Amino acid sequence: RGPRFRLSAWMIRDQALAASGLLIPELGGAPVFPWQPPGLWEEVTFGAGKKTYKADTGDKLRRRSLYTFWRRISAPPMFFDNAKREMCEVDAKLTNSPLHALATLNDPLYAEAARALASRAWSEGESPGEALAEAFEIALTRPPSESEQEDLDTLFQVALQDFQATPGDAESFLAIGETPRNDKLDPATEAAMATVCLAIFNTDEVLNKE
Repeated sequence: RGPRFRLSAWMIRDQALAASGLLIPELGGAPVFPWQPPGLWEEVTFGAGKKTYKADTGDKLRRRSLYTFWRRISAPPMFFDNAKREMCEVDAKLTNSPLHALATLNDPLYAEAARALASRAWSEGESPGEALAEAFEIALTRPPSESEQEDLDTLFQVALQDFQATPGDAESFLAIGETPRNDKLDPATEAAMATVCLAIFNTDEVLNKE
């Protein structure tokens, strides 16, 4: 047995992409520009913000974190435990910063990955419960316990009722990212499934190396 610690930010990102089936395994090539909040480069650039960041589209958004473009004075915001790049640092610094949860619950990449995981799991299951169990096992490499399955089903029902009451919220959630939505599911059901999958991505067991 080894020590228990939180995965580094790049591992968490790649893990979500792999579980959802969105990860692009291509090796080599030019650096890529994933999504990041607007204005970060302009804030730290000398000369009235002449350097602007333009996010890529398509497969480039879902390549491994290894290929993400870095600026020394403005590191990719999804990586919170990176070196400051002002001097050589040999060891990676792990962190439990609350900013991790801010990203893994709200970043477009994780919302899109949750939606893709929901679609992937639905193709394996015949009911919402079976699909959620499949999504759980894909992310955690084990089936859910009876109590965990109850939690998944309860969260799904709560989210489903909310999205059925506010269809516009479901449409807005499903519009995040470039991956086409699952036409076999009505918007409220798909959004509720994606909500549960997003919660799965944020479980302690997914974010930590046990």
